[in-house]
Amino acid sequence: MVERVVIVQDASTAINVEALRWVLTNLPLKQGDIMRLFRVVQPFMINRRSDHPPLPSCGLCFSMPSSSYHEINNISFSNSLTNLVTSGGGSEEKLNSSATIQKKYETIEREVFERQAESQNNMEIKHITRLALSKQIDFDTSAEAGTLKDFTVQAAKDFGATYVILDSQMKKDQKYVIENLTNCAILIMRRNGRVDSLRDRKPEKDVNLHINIHQTSTYGERMQELVYDDVFCTICGNERLANGFFAQFTYAELTFATYGFSQKYLLSKQRKRVYKGTLRSGLHIVIRKHFFATIKEEDFRSLAHTLSNARHEHVATLLGFCSEGYHRFLVYDFVCNQSLSTHLSARSGDLTWERRLKIALGTSKGLEYLHSRNIYGCVRPRNILLTHDFQPRLANFGLTKNPYEDLNHLSETRVLKTFEYLAPEYDETGTDSSKTDVYSFGVVLLELLTGRKTPEETNGESFLRWARPLLAEKVYMDLVDPAMKEETHLLQLVLIVRLLENCLSYDPNERCSIAEVATYLRDIVAINDH
Repeated sequence: MVERVVIVQDASTAINVEALRWVLTNLPLKQGDIMRLFRVVQPFMINRRSDHPPLPSCGLCFSMPSSSYHEINNISFSNSLTNLVTSGGGSEEKLNSSATIQKKYETIEREVFERQAESQNNMEIKHITRLALSKQIDFDTSAEAGTLKDFTVQAAKDFGATYVILDSQMKKDQKYVIENLTNCAILIMRRNGRVDSLRDRKPEKDVNLHINIHQTSTYGERMQELVYDDVFCTICGNERLANGFFAQFTYAELTFATYGFSQKYLLSKQRKRVYKGTLRSGLHIVIRKHFFATIKEEDFRSLAHTLSNARHEHVATLLGFCSEGYHRFLVYDFVCNQSLSTHLSARSGDLTWERRLKIALGTSKGLEYLHSRNIYGCVRPRNILLTHDFQPRLANFGLTKNPYEDLNHLSETRVLKTFEYLAPEYDETGTDSSKTDVYSFGVVLLELLTGRKTPEETNGESFLRWARPLLAEKVYMDLVDPAMKEETHLLQLVLIVRLLENCLSYDPNERCSIAEVATYLRDIVAINDH
């Protein structure tokens, strides 16, 4: 049996490294066991700290007091949220302004981000990580928000802890923790680095740590069973679920799937964090976190059920969602070969002419399907995921309300900023439509043709400002990515350029529909088959 050790420390105090070392050297841990340090940011403690400047906000997990956690169906989401941010360990301050509450959220979030960064940069924590690695024990740290006693109980339950190590300040909370955690061993840190036992673990036969998704998940309506051409990736064998699966996951299931939302499984460190996980069935998944303050529970559930109906071979499948307390996650099937943006940035030699046409055609088919369901937006290389067979699947559709959200996010080389994918009329309408998506697809198609360009390669100009004169002068070979000039099919090239010129028309009325784009690409791809 895998031992799971949860260590809880107050984030406002120095990290008790001696206690961590004691755990590694004195508990009966073996290869494959898991050890997690949670540093808890308590809302009422934040104003007492003035030694660090605030950092930009992130989207880390927030914990909800268990009393509110189990009463979520009996109180409104906004009320429970207000209770957390206005609670102050006895403070009589009452915050009723939504702007003030939002500011409080952001303050908590900044503090969590800062404590996480502090842990990752701590030299003693790095030493503990190396020590754990030498014993082949999976050790990681995380910063969370909540009260010490409530977070400890909920984290231990979610993580399936076999050992729980309490902060030295939790002496008065010992009884509460012991009463609410019935199976695991409970210990407490002392200020001198010693760790004392409060209660031994119950016999193994009484412990039921394994969670069966088929017993605990609440399934939504069963989708129509689909037949995909690419159920398995022929290179890595990654499986795509095609049986209409859709579930409401528990937070505990997602915690198990990601080893406690370990940083090792983090795919994206932007505000909406994305993790890779593995269900107990062995199915690989991608978990996209939403910051709880940005969406109400009923709206989130409605969004999840709407997106779950989008099932197509070129669309990433939403397998389910989690909405517990303050936790909001969307769960997708895992696409095994990263994004088109990653391959473009790396100037991957795997992006042959034939594969680029395949990606373009598959993307247009996926968009055609989404448009048929009135779902628009987010046509970007980073939202086009690839298998090792270079089958594209569209992701993050129907999610981004603010297209300028990621304006300043950059990659290893030059990545087009969000506004460069937006149609000229977007500022006038402010809403996604089929023709604005066609324009964005035209930019992606052009980038597939040219490869990703650095500012030096475009003479400091924006990507489209550099490319449009070459299109007008019909010097097509100057546009083609040098990595594939030798394999370019000339007739296909001419037809592709004509298509992308139409997609990039300033007047939306002159652009093709996405259905016409898909038909045109089918014909272009077929040329090489004859």
